[in-house]
Amino acid sequence: MTSGEPLDDVAALRSLDQDAWSDTYDRYVTVSYSFIAHLVRGDRTLAEELHQETWLTAMSAIDQFAPDRGEFRGWLFGIAKKRVAMHYRRTNRRVEYLVDDKQDQAAANGDPLLPEDVIECVERADAVQAALNELGDESRQVLVNKYVDALSVAEIAERIGKSPKAVESMLTRARSRLRGLLRWYFPDSLNSSSIHVARESL
Repeated sequence: MTSGEPLDDVAALRSLDQDAWSDTYDRYVTVSYSFIAHLVRGDRTLAEELHQETWLTAMSAIDQFAPDRGEFRGWLFGIAKKRVAMHYRRTNRRVEYLVDDKQDQAAANGDPLLPEDVIECVERADAVQAALNELGDESRQVLVNKYVDALSVAEIAERIGKSPKAVESMLTRARSRLRGLLRWYFPDSLNSSSIHVARESL
């Protein structure tokens, strides 16, 4: 159902015509489920649940669909993104720190926090966690001590039983490797708030 299709199709959907919805579901069920499954990293149970929620939401909100503004598929995908974002915002503590930070930035700019922003936070946390896991326990710990626990080099040295000079070297190497691992995702610099989020899920 594209913006160029007859308006009587949309009218049938708005009247909750069973045949119209059945045809529309058959047309988009594969792409809509695949899209949601991708967003939830292939979690079949979660994908099925959110897929159902997406279609129920589409039916209840069909009056908001404007065919002159775009395709039904794009509108449906927008609903799917929102359902996925709401799920992660509700259940995934790893992203609360980053989401709250984005909310503060959005509020300061007078902009709303979009579902895409929440999904980005989830992807971001996953990327940082994976990178930290690649560093090994010792390197990961000194970064957490420095950027999350806000310990001084001397305090870290005392905690792990090494000299301050050795800790400085460890931090330099760990930061350099972490930047290398995350260069594809964070082109600018090491983000200490991202380390905080990753630590919460380790």
